[in-house]
Amino acid sequence: MLLLNIIVAIGCVVYGFLLGSIPTGVVVGKVFFGKDPREFGSHNSGGTNTGRVLGKKVGILVMVLDIAKNVVAFWSVWAILRFAIGPAKLFDGGVLYAYFAQAAACFGHCFSPWLHFKGGKAVACFMAIFGGSSWAGFAISLVVFFVSFFGLKKVMSKASILSGAILVLIAGVFATITMATGNYKLFDPLMWNFGAGGGVYFGWEMMIAMVSAYVLLVIRHSANIQRIRKGEEKPLEWK
Repeated sequence: MLLLNIIVAIGCVVYGFLLGSIPTGVVVGKVFFGKDPREFGSHNSGGTNTGRVLGKKVGILVMVLDIAKNVVAFWSVWAILRFAIGPAKLFDGGVLYAYFAQAAACFGHCFSPWLHFKGGKAVACFMAIFGGSSWAGFAISLVVFFVSFFGLKKVMSKASILSGAILVLIAGVFATITMATGNYKLFDPLMWNFGAGGGVYFGWEMMIAMVSAYVLLVIRHSANIQRIRKGEEKPLEWK
């Protein structure tokens, strides 16, 4: 059983990392526009810089695809572990491993081996952790981000860091209530399974993934933080 769990954990991390490492911005840019977004702007491959280079619609498309990578990582692992292996054979019923895959997808997005271990800044992938397993988390993520974005005069880096911190706190409250009451079905109606159960809930597993991804997000914005301190960070401008 121990060996099985070790193999599954490693497999989920590797799978999530490779799925997250798909450079959607570069693929969309090169295939459909003949441009590599890394050659312009901030030289990142994420949705924000892709939007600067190829326009608003393309930037949003890349963000949606980056979110999808993370969501697919979670639910595909969840399905495989639940139906192919069985929760009874896995530590924590396999829930932790599904969030391992999500967190690994964030790291794959930022350090893609296809881009010489460079990539985006994990904003969309991070928000997909909260919103990927909960429709309420998805709605909250959108509201918090856009309020932060417009409230901070469209400075993307500030909005990403602030909204990320707020979402970690909100998810932490849900997880704390769940664990304190011991009722893991308490928020079932807020999850994408709409109360059908299946081991998807707000808990410490989600918080491990969210906190690790948020730390990554902040680190990836270190240059932006320096510009913010100097008053040099500019608002987002898309075509």
